[in-house]
Amino acid sequence: MKLFRLIAFSTATAFATGHDVWSAAYPDRPIRMIVAFSAGGGSDLAARNVAQKMSETFGQSVIVDNRTGANGAIGAELTARAAADGYTLLMLSVAHVIAAAYESTLPYDVIRDFAAVSQVVQQPYLVVANLSLPARSIQELIALAKMKPGELNYGSSGIAGSNHLATELFSAAAGIRMVHVPYKGPQQALADVLGGQMQLMFTSIIVGLPLARSGKLRALAVTSARRTNAAPEYPTVAETLPGYESIGWYGVVAPRGTPRAAVELLSRTIANGLQSKDVKERLAADGSETVGNTPVEFEHFMQRELTRYAKVIKDAGIRRE
Repeated sequence: MKLFRLIAFSTATAFATGHDVWSAAYPDRPIRMIVAFSAGGGSDLAARNVAQKMSETFGQSVIVDNRTGANGAIGAELTARAAADGYTLLMLSVAHVIAAAYESTLPYDVIRDFAAVSQVVQQPYLVVANLSLPARSIQELIALAKMKPGELNYGSSGIAGSNHLATELFSAAAGIRMVHVPYKGPQQALADVLGGQMQLMFTSIIVGLPLARSGKLRALAVTSARRTNAAPEYPTVAETLPGYESIGWYGVVAPRGTPRAAVELLSRTIANGLQSKDVKERLAADGSETVGNTPVEFEHFMQRELTRYAKVIKDAGIRRE
């Protein structure tokens, strides 16, 4: 028994000592941050701003590595299978969580296979309508949809896309029924809203805002829980439907099993970097607001998002074609 206790004590001491030494040295070589979507997109912009500040703080290069394909699954799987040593990260997005709620054959689990580090930014959608639609507010849109059930149509970037689910969540909360018309991308859908073939759309604020402010489309509301700094003149959907929220977002994760000391150091570093004026301004130009929360907060947020979108998909009867 004494021998067993001695071995156990020695093992625990060696682990703790090694962990402390490892933590003190980290990072001592470049970190790779995988982006699962194309260069120039929202996740790429968020990653490059975060990577720059991390590099400045650590004195080590943080290299952004775009690994596109399969709607983000290729980059996510690459991260999930990487060594859990703190040197491989992923800029996760709402699209990954939606895919987990929608797909049944993903080669990874979006919650179990990743260690949450920090949410980076969030972006509301902007509810825009063709000028011919006789609704100038969310209240009027709901009243019109109830008066004409199944007659209003809305476009989206595709089945189970984030703006499709944002609209379905809205319809469920409002108790209305509208016709969904999926497109192969947001640009085509928005073009038809502009042309009058489509009546409305939940679109990214960075794209929809200039069209609304120039008078080409009518903006009814934003989908964040509170008014956004990017367009404070527009009310939130939640001002009419309390509790409604649907946002785009990006956040950093690492492979599950990454040492807690590394995860917490990364989280603090990212949160501090997001407070800098230059980063805030660059991300605000894309319609984003910085977040920077703890690993526990971000993991709980991801779980809530997964649960919510799984329910929306089930309740709306959305299935793979």
